[in-house]
Amino acid sequence: MSFITFLEEKILYILFQLFFLVLVSFLLFLSGVDGLYISLMIFIYAVFQIGFLWLTYRNKCRKNQRIVEMTDNLQEAYYISEILEKPKDLENQAYYYALKRACKAMNDKISALTEEQVEYQEYVESFAHEIKIPIGALSLTFDNARDYSLKKETDKIFQLVEQMLYYARSENTEKDYFVKELSLDEMMHHVLLKFRYVLLEEKVTLDIHDMENTVYTDEKWLQFILSQILQNAVKYMNKEEKRLVIYSVSHDGNISLVMEDNGCGIKQSELSRVFEKGFTGSNRKKTNATGMGLYLAKKLSDRLGLRLQIDSEEGKYTRVTIFFPKGSIHSFSE
Repeated sequence: MSFITFLEEKILYILFQLFFLVLVSFLLFLSGVDGLYISLMIFIYAVFQIGFLWLTYRNKCRKNQRIVEMTDNLQEAYYISEILEKPKDLENQAYYYALKRACKAMNDKISALTEEQVEYQEYVESFAHEIKIPIGALSLTFDNARDYSLKKETDKIFQLVEQMLYYARSENTEKDYFVKELSLDEMMHHVLLKFRYVLLEEKVTLDIHDMENTVYTDEKWLQFILSQILQNAVKYMNKEEKRLVIYSVSHDGNISLVMEDNGCGIKQSELSRVFEKGFTGSNRKKTNATGMGLYLAKKLSDRLGLRLQIDSEEGKYTRVTIFFPKGSIHSFSE
């Protein structure tokens, strides 16, 4: 708020003081007081009033700034009414009361929505977990019967259900999180084994090397992230000779895992959007694409303290790099 705006708010007070000053000056003039003394009195009174208004303005600015800082420092800004001091003037008391009522109504609504969200999430988790069991058994039956076409379709359903399950859990990874030392070679072996039929069917040539590094993170979450990246890579390979290169790099105690394919690549104009939910890109349109794989991989990587980076050149390659935190322990990212 500028000083001019403040004066506009105080216009009635200023007009009253001017009226009072004119009235007193007129009475003094009728009483025969020298005009010089009257002028001096007017000047002193005007300086006093301007000084008073300026100090009032500065004090109000300080209070407003304190409220802004308190609001900025609050993690949940809608709790501001709980820490604000009750104003003394009647006008601001009315605003204070209205703010308290609005914040209480908002808190009640947020609590109700949070409770509904938790119930819905628990239902989705339970549903996805329960349905995975018969789907997995069905996939195993088709595998034993060597009916690989049906197994492939069953595995697709299983992967979608798994994606749904991890999406539901993605906001509360700390509930089911256990850090331990993991071999990248073993982790990648489990993921490749899981998708062995797809890799064989698509005739993907694997080039895996320098996988002796170990990292500290949660096993199941990392496996899911790797699965999403691998599925995405295989899905968009459009060349006769399909190739997937996987390797790890260690530099100054920092470990990174690289997965690079020779698929259709991504336009530079779309590269910054690949981690957006539902984004598939103009070059990567597939009938079975959901745009959720890389989104979930990025979201979970952020939650686990990992950094996901993607580089690509249209028509040549796409390279996804996972950077693991240095050391054995990291804090959860909110």
